[in-house]
Amino acid sequence: MRRLGAVALALALGCGGTDHDPPAAIVSVEDAPAQPAAELPSVMDPAPDLGAPAVGDTDAVADADEPAPEPAPEDPLHGEVGAGDSLNRILGRADVSAATAAKVVAALEDVTDPTTIAVGRRFDITLDESGQLQRLSYELSPLRRAQVQRDEAGAYVATLVDVDTELVEEEIAGEIDSSLWAAMADAGNAAALVDVVVDVFAYDIDFFSQTRKGDTFRIVVQRHEVDGEHVRYGRVLAAQYEGEVAHAFVMWWPDATGDGGRYVDADGQGVERTLLKKPLKYTRISSGFSTARMHPVLHRMKSHRGIDYAAAEGTPVWAAADGTITFRDKKGGAGNLVVIKHDGGLTTQYMHLSKFASGQKVGDEVKARTVIGYVGMTGLATGPHLHFGVLENGVHVDPLKVEAVRRPGVDRSDRAAFEREKAKWQARLAALAGDTPTDVEPATDAP
Repeated sequence: MRRLGAVALALALGCGGTDHDPPAAIVSVEDAPAQPAAELPSVMDPAPDLGAPAVGDTDAVADADEPAPEPAPEDPLHGEVGAGDSLNRILGRADVSAATAAKVVAALEDVTDPTTIAVGRRFDITLDESGQLQRLSYELSPLRRAQVQRDEAGAYVATLVDVDTELVEEEIAGEIDSSLWAAMADAGNAAALVDVVVDVFAYDIDFFSQTRKGDTFRIVVQRHEVDGEHVRYGRVLAAQYEGEVAHAFVMWWPDATGDGGRYVDADGQGVERTLLKKPLKYTRISSGFSTARMHPVLHRMKSHRGIDYAAAEGTPVWAAADGTITFRDKKGGAGNLVVIKHDGGLTTQYMHLSKFASGQKVGDEVKARTVIGYVGMTGLATGPHLHFGVLENGVHVDPLKVEAVRRPGVDRSDRAAFEREKAKWQARLAALAGDTPTDVEPATDAP
């Protein structure tokens, strides 16, 4: 189990000394004893063989006769991408023809960008007995590989292959000293752990306004590993936050098939709601909802029908709920604007974006917490921020006061199983203590 927060770590470094002979005394030429002339070597004598082995040292003679081994050649079929490498160069070193390499690159363009091959990534090439390329595989990430296979017709077909991972459950406990970010930084894996904690409590806790010093959190989370190395965090299985202002307990409740599920609270109610408390990770609210405020650019009183969240330029912006994109373009003072229509008569607006998320267009359906754009300051803005607006049946309302509807929770028929499972998770979370990380086997109980 990992204890976060302010943790003092003492490292005792022992340095073992080695004894050295004192340096030999320096003798000057004048002090050196004179050699008899007969003992001085003649310039006509051959130079002594200082490296010659002693008589009878047969091993040394054999070693001297053997030539120095040549360095083993690099394997052109298996290895890691080097600096300045490209797929064409890698295939060329394996004696793959330029024409075949062109076919491979063309096939890859259907599934990925072949030019994004990264230094240090693993590649593997398979040739048949005639030297014809049969298969190329290389890493796109620790969890995904691009693969090109020659089919029976001789054509090359590219696919993306997910790497199998081992799931390990990790227990994480922490205490807030100054902020959640500072506590995570002490753990040495700040970004990944912050995302885990913020996402699981996104519907219940605003970590920018509701955290206090001394608040604690405890989490059991799945960790994906490849060959024993951590590659990313997976699903949070159970989590509890206890604070001066905010309190929350969530656990993953799998469905009957075990393939899906949902997060529920201690009462078995669905945690997810029709609207997120906030659509991004922000630093502060720079301007709240108001019917009249002094506009920072126009310098006149004007209604402010939304919330301004100050954040660094490029911060991802999420869809606040499931919905359909109805507008995605530049629009006057709003700059780059995305509008999403949701169920229940709700519409959300996201203004001043620096750019839109790729691969989306008007008419697309998006899920809650899908990235739709990035914080910027396009339009009438004095600094990078997101203006987030909410309309209810066509009328602007304060986003912080919208009553969101919960998603379905635990069925009545599963209440007894839920109570048993909840008790197990709550006991496990309550037991988290100490500073040593603990990896455990995944829980097997399921409803």
